[in-house]
Amino acid sequence: MVNRYQYPDLDEQKVITYIEDIKRDIWLQMVYEMSPVEKVKLINHVFYTVHGFSGNTTNHQDPHNSFISHVLESKKGNQILLAVIYSIIAQKLDVPVYGVNLPQHFILAYIDENSEEKLSDEKILFYINAFNKGYIFGRRDVDYFLKQLKLKQDAHFYEPCSNLDIVKRIIRNLISSYERSGSMEKVLELKELLDIFPPNSEGV
Repeated sequence: MVNRYQYPDLDEQKVITYIEDIKRDIWLQMVYEMSPVEKVKLINHVFYTVHGFSGNTTNHQDPHNSFISHVLESKKGNQILLAVIYSIIAQKLDVPVYGVNLPQHFILAYIDENSEEKLSDEKILFYINAFNKGYIFGRRDVDYFLKQLKLKQDAHFYEPCSNLDIVKRIIRNLISSYERSGSMEKVLELKELLDIFPPNSEGV
């Protein structure tokens, strides 16, 4: 049984309040006629420039990078936690941005909600790198990244994943971080937690 008191406390109200504050700062500047790219650039400006969020490049393996309360307080996090916070804020603003479970990285996809296509990579307008200050890029860049990793271009590397997949990846990141620090008791507890989840899940 995982003992949640062994992990950093999550002040739920503080997290909710801060996310709402960031959302409000963006909403006050958002115009209905903005294009998808303009909306993302506005989110980027408020999230990275005004509020000062950035990727933790100096201590990337720190377990704290996987706890939302710590990331909101320190303004630094890993790829997936920054992407999670970014997407939560975007979705609260009705901006259709969702997580993509890319190998060795975690990115975001901007979905074309007006498209009649079923949810697939054909419905994705562009991708966003939340770890790199919201850098916008296209499918060809994902193609190249997968080629560098010598991986096939499977559809699930391009399409939004489920919230369950995101939670499982965060847990795996924590397992890796605690293994590096030698905290094997926490590793065993997190593996026990991971075993509770079903092995596969569908995208959003």
